[in-house]
This record gives sequence, structure tokens and C-alpha cells, in this order.
Amino acid sequence: MRSFFRMLALLALLCLLPSDYTHSESVAEHELKAVFLYNFANYITWPESAFQNQDSPFNYCLLGRSRINDSLNAVINNETIKGRKLRLLEFQQPTQLSQCHIIFIHQQEVGYSPDLIRQLAAESILTVGDDTDFIPAGGAISLIQEARKIDLVINMDTIGLGRLKVSSKLLRLAKRVRPSSEVSEK
Repeated sequence: MRSFFRMLALLALLCLLPSDYTHSESVAEHELKAVFLYNFANYITWPESAFQNQDSPFNYCLLGRSRINDSLNAVINNETIKGRKLRLLEFQQPTQLSQCHIIFIHQQEVGYSPDLIRQLAAESILTVGDDTDFIPAGGAISLIQEARKIDLVINMDTIGLGRLKVSSKLLRLAKRVRPSSEVSEK
């Protein structure tokens, strides 16, 4: 099973998953989202201040429980990115999230607010969600499933607030890149 996820991650990395990518019947939505999350760490740069030291792990955090938890754990298990070990942390409540680098907030998780999203962004934490209200609430990246594809929407204002740098390759992958003039306050 682990080799399946590695193959899927490699495919995503090599092809950069064009925004109209239609996944096959054998790849579930949660598996594809896990691969996206894994690859964000390859195409986004965090400021050094986001890490305690050179040996600090890169922390993926999940708020709430969904099928993506096991998929992401399988994808990042025993992997490194940019010389850092990858670690998965799961939270049921939005507390102690300051140790996260990427946090995924599942659409069924109602415990997030625009204030929390802005606070996390200010701490250089990449916030990723999967509902249509996530970007207007101030989220950085939204993975929206439409029909049989995942559309990537990026909020550059939130990315900038967190002092994150996004690769042009990832920006080309996005269906929409939203500047402040298109992001409404909630």
C-alpha cells in the first residue's frame, strides 16, 4: 500500500497535476488530497523563523478526523523534504497549532473561524481547506472537488501574510489565484 502512495506522489510531482486533472476510479478523493498536501511542502518556502532549529521536523497538522488522516500518514511516513523529517499531528480542537507548518481543516470541521485562520497565517502556517467558504474566510489554499477533479484555489494575500513563498509551478497548477480584491471578509 505504501508503494501505491509513493507512486501517486511521484506522479503528482512529475506531472504537477494540471488543474483539469481527472483522477481515475481507483484513486479516492482523500488520497489525492493527501498527495497535494505532501507536495505543497516541495513548492512553498517557509521563513527560517517557522522552525525552532535546523533539525526541527516539518509538521503536517490535521484539524478534525476524516479519511485523509490515514492517507496523509501513509504518504509522509519515513519521508523527508528539504532535509526535514515529516511528522503528522492530529488535533480535535484548534489549540496548540503554532507547531504546525501545514494545517488541513476538513470541510466537516466547524471549529474554525476567520479569526483563527488569520492568526495561523500570521504565524507562517499554511492553511488548507476543502470547502468553497475557506478562501473567503481567509484560508491560504482550498482543494475543491468538482465532478471528478480537484481544483486548487490560492489566496495570495494569506500566503503573503505568512511570509510564505510559492513556486511559480504551483501557481500555474491553480485554477484560480485570488488577490485581495477578490477575497471578501467574513
